[in-house]
Amino acid sequence: MKTAIFSIGVFLISLFLGSCQPSETSCSVVDTGKTLDYKIGDKLLFSYNYTTVYPASGVDSVYKRSGFIHPLKTLGGEVMTNCSPADHYHHFGLWYAWTKTTFEGNEIDFWNLHKKQGTVRFRNFEHVSDNGFVATLDHVVYPDSPAEKVAMNERLEINIGTTSLPGYYIDYHTTIRLASPSPITMEAYRYGGICIRTRADWNDQTAEMLTSEGLSRDEADGSRARWCYYQGKAGNEKACILIVASPSNLNYPEPLRVWDKTVNKPAGDVMWNFSPTKQKAFTLEPGKELSLSYRIYVLDKNINATTAEVLSDFERD
Repeated sequence: MKTAIFSIGVFLISLFLGSCQPSETSCSVVDTGKTLDYKIGDKLLFSYNYTTVYPASGVDSVYKRSGFIHPLKTLGGEVMTNCSPADHYHHFGLWYAWTKTTFEGNEIDFWNLHKKQGTVRFRNFEHVSDNGFVATLDHVVYPDSPAEKVAMNERLEINIGTTSLPGYYIDYHTTIRLASPSPITMEAYRYGGICIRTRADWNDQTAEMLTSEGLSRDEADGSRARWCYYQGKAGNEKACILIVASPSNLNYPEPLRVWDKTVNKPAGDVMWNFSPTKQKAFTLEPGKELSLSYRIYVLDKNINATTAEVLSDFERD
């Protein structure tokens, strides 16, 4: 029976999943000088911001950053992410940063930029193709000060794929290594890692969340999950963001940080992240690395737990 179930699962996965191959729906990239814009046909999927993006006029320039995805769009053209909203200028669509860390005896926060303790900067591209890219980023302590120092180097690999469902996916694979002999500890803290801030009009009245453990938005914070999706109407169409964590990730199934409906009043919109060190600290030692992989589906339809389970059964190439 298990063999039969496995065979059916493999068949379903092969039915659902594919990669960007040369065809009328093949992927392409345009380098604008500020972003890499990935498209299928003439439809923008997402922009990777590799130059520094500054906040709106009148806002402290400390809230600047490079190396993040925004906008993230459906094939129907709906923007699914929110970047530098007035309530949290340090939220950047789909991004990656650590919050409470200890480096050379000091607490360093790479997430909350107003502290001026740390930030993440794009450095260069190792490779760019129509199906994705490989970038190098620096995790910098005390940026724009005489004490500035790079604590970690990050290698970010992005690959794009299509499915038989309306939509596409992004394989997001990040590896960090020390940039000096000094170790760094990601302390146990409620958020840090890969994060998404969803569109402003998605709240508890207009969208719904479900985790692999069957938990809703108001139940999910602090729980562990293999996958999590948030879905609702985007414009006049249905849309879904499903994020799947790789079984190889640290502390898998990973703890979640999820804003419940009471957190960001009055907007009520959502930020959520897989936070592998939410419950247990991790120290990155010299000569070691921390790799985390996620598959991010952007779908032009709503799904259920059964479909999410099928889509979550993947192996990174």
